[in-house]
Amino acid sequence: MAYQRRIMTQSIRLTGAPVGAATHVVWRAPVACTVVKVHGLRSGGAAAAVNAKIGVADVLAADLTAGNGVFTSGTPTGTAGDMAAGAVLSLEVASGDATTVVIQADIAIDADAYDLA
Repeated sequence: MAYQRRIMTQSIRLTGAPVGAATHVVWRAPVACTVVKVHGLRSGGAAAAVNAKIGVADVLAADLTAGNGVFTSGTPTGTAGDMAAGAVLSLEVASGDATTVVIQADIAIDADAYDLA
């Protein structure tokens, strides 16, 4: 069986007046994998700080300031993005007053395609 790296994205779109600070579970890892990048976008309001969490640990060392109308991105350092099989990924609005927030996490999976079926 051939193993190859695949990148998948988990995301969430939140709206509010404004979007409140909260953490939202979006995915459970079926196999060991790695969050390789976190992206944030906002519209309306003045700001939004976002991050991703594996369990209770932040993926990015510092919250990412979501871009206004364009995605901004952050990369985990060291092993902060590593997920064991069964680990839970959450996407978080840490603070801000945006009316729309989109958060995405890019996840690299090094596993046989049959492992995910």
